[in-house]
Amino acid sequence: MSDVSLQAADYQRVFAVLDRCADVRTVPEFRARIATAMTDVFPVRVATCFVGDSFDSQFTDPDATLVGGSEWDRKRPVYQEKWARHDIFATPEARRRLERNRVASLDDLQELPAESAAYVRDYLGAWGMRSVSAMHLDLPGRARALVGLFDGDDNALGARDMAALRLLARHLSALTRSLGTAPGRDLLATLTERQHEVATLVADGLSNAAIARRLTLTEDTVKKYVSRILAATGCASRTQLALEVQRQSVQRQAFGPPAT
Repeated sequence: MSDVSLQAADYQRVFAVLDRCADVRTVPEFRARIATAMTDVFPVRVATCFVGDSFDSQFTDPDATLVGGSEWDRKRPVYQEKWARHDIFATPEARRRLERNRVASLDDLQELPAESAAYVRDYLGAWGMRSVSAMHLDLPGRARALVGLFDGDDNALGARDMAALRLLARHLSALTRSLGTAPGRDLLATLTERQHEVATLVADGLSNAAIARRLTLTEDTVKKYVSRILAATGCASRTQLALEVQRQSVQRQAFGPPAT
């Protein structure tokens, strides 16, 4: 593919995804964050994130993240049992492209094995997915992550989109190589039950007035709660507190209760 000149809007999209992932500390947090960021920023309906200890093992990841395709997600066992080993990005040609350029698409692949062609026709085709691309990222050690991007429009991702994805993948890999695989310290551990409740509502985007109505408190009391919560957790703002609450939620799902 010839070089494509990126425009200001393309760089803004790259920076937007990087900004969404800048504060992640562990692989599970990244897995949860990246799929949503990609569907929010790039013109695709469905995004996935598969993680494995090696390139090959990521395709059988039982905890792969999927955003934007709830019906597709319910068919995950079918993929695991029948199609994972025939995924188009597991083919030798796709692997070479991904390891060389970090990004590949269905359109790049010249000769698919019969089983992989059936995967495109019978599995992806069943869900109307015509635009199929992936971004390959390095994780600590020999581990790898594959971010899949899917849409029903053949032209969902154009040449500039793919160039932006290649730039994004290079920068994201610098971040993902240093991620931890274990949960971080729980900054919320010292909060009281009521403070936890207020912190959760802050993370849900409620204002002090809305929290006061929800908990039958005065707005002044809620302000005091928020101030004490910020002081106890070391968070500098409501936004940072919200991100911490979300991080701990993801961490509990992946690892169970965090260290205190």
